[in-house]
Amino acid sequence: MTNDSAMKLTEDDIYGLGVALNEATLLGIEVSGQHRVAAATFAVLTLPEEGNPPEDSRVQFLFAPVGRIAASLRLGRWDDDTAEIVPFAIDQLLPLVQDFGGQPIYGWEFFDIHHKDFSRWTDRLSLDCSWEPEGLTHSITLFQEGHDKHLDICLWFDGFIIRDPKGNEISLANFIAGGKRWWDGLYSGDERTAGHGIFGL
Repeated sequence: MTNDSAMKLTEDDIYGLGVALNEATLLGIEVSGQHRVAAATFAVLTLPEEGNPPEDSRVQFLFAPVGRIAASLRLGRWDDDTAEIVPFAIDQLLPLVQDFGGQPIYGWEFFDIHHKDFSRWTDRLSLDCSWEPEGLTHSITLFQEGHDKHLDICLWFDGFIIRDPKGNEISLANFIAGGKRWWDGLYSGDERTAGHGIFGL
């Protein structure tokens, strides 16, 4: 189901968001079912056109309206089909994510991939909350990987804004451009990308 007033994301937007969020650290995510709003905070890899990288690279995505959130917390590796499933309530999501200590997300694809990613763990849900009919136009799929546990999250929404640490809105184009510059810089040997433990081929 789509909402005519929902945010329009092109294939280039979705690809660019994947680039800009690749290897970002997931710091937290929380959802208010009452207000149908979700917030996810990341420390991202980004470069300005000139000068040093930002000292504080955190960004916050505010998603609204939210139509559904599903999650699977399992005591085992991500590919362990026999791992114990741990149910939890929606107000426990933030501390559960924070308990992983801020792990990077990777894979280059995070938006509107629920048709292939969510299907891998849809039969092992710890949490599944819906507020239909709105809020189902787009989705973001996230995860956290620990030594002996794994958390998958899929959130459906109609739109989002991105904010910097001071609460100022970042345009989608500028956010994507900063991430693209970082990865282009990595592969071209830009010294500003050093210190993250990521190396170009």
